Amino acid sequence: MKKLLFTLFALVFIIACSKTDEQKVENADQQNVTSENSSQPIVNHRYGIKSGVIFYTAPMGTKQELYFDDYGAKEVFSTSIDLGIAKSKTIEIRKDGFTYSYKDGDKEGTKKAWYVNDFDYSKGDPKLMERYKVKDLGTEIIDGKECKKYSAEFGGSPIQTWVWNNVMIKTITQMGGKDFVIEAVKIQDGAVDSKIFDLPADVTFKEL
Repeated sequence: MKKLLFTLFALVFIIACSKTDEQKVENADQQNVTSENSSQPIVNHRYGIKSGVIFYTAPMGTKQELYFDDYGAKEVFSTSIDLGIAKSKTIEIRKDGFTYSYKDGDKEGTKKAWYVNDFDYSKGDPKLMERYKVKDLGTEIIDGKECKKYSAEFGGSPIQTWVWNNVMIKTITQMGGKDFVIEAVKIQDGAVDSKIFDLPADVTFKEL
């Protein structure tokens, strides 16, 4: 069950909010591109809002939180899983071109290059939009925010995605005949305490 949960999150958050490597090459004029002459990615205006906090609910007793600033150039993403007999919390701090990952309570974590491949549906490559059967389904209000709604199909899995200022607000992914829903339950747009993006002093990060 735990393995399925992580697989689902990987599918939803990589596919729903990201471009493929092919898109990264074909759409070099997108908001975010990776420079071949730099070991670090270029992160610039990923989102249409400067800063905010999103709280999500997800399947199997899971909660997620997203904190971002500088239009997505800095962000913290955490996933808390409560299966009753087992609990865990994974934290990712993304800034300065790197992702720092660790589990709450651990003294060691990892550091690796953060290559940003966000997918702006409104600017998607027509060929890829056709390949993945992307359709614009209009708008819908979620927690007072007007969100753009899209449907697509990735690897045979239909998915519906709601985005606000290019931030993922809700996804419904069909897998194995079931709907897996990840949805924002609270959206706060405004200043975020800069300290949340600081690396924990008691965690050592090993570069991968």
